[in-house]
Amino acid sequence: MKLYITKDMWIEDIFKKHPEAQEFLSRRGIVCIMCGEPVWGSLEDQMDEKGFSHEEIDKMFLELNKFIENYEKKYKEHSNKNN
Repeated sequence: MKLYITKDMWIEDIFKKHPEAQEFLSRRGIVCIMCGEPVWGSLEDQMDEKGFSHEEIDKMFLELNKFIENYEKKYKEHSNKNN
């Protein structure tokens, strides 16, 4: 599987590249920007601060990357249908 998001990526960079990640994370209790107060640092740091275990963090990164992969596939399919 291609890694779109890595543990050391800054949250701001993740959302610039993959804004769809914000919804995925907020549904899992990681609200990074919606509250009006931006969060700085890596996503792994933020998850650690919120009490996620290392196993939960690893699992979340796999799920997030799969989510983005599926999102991009759907986007490409939709684009191809409209061309």
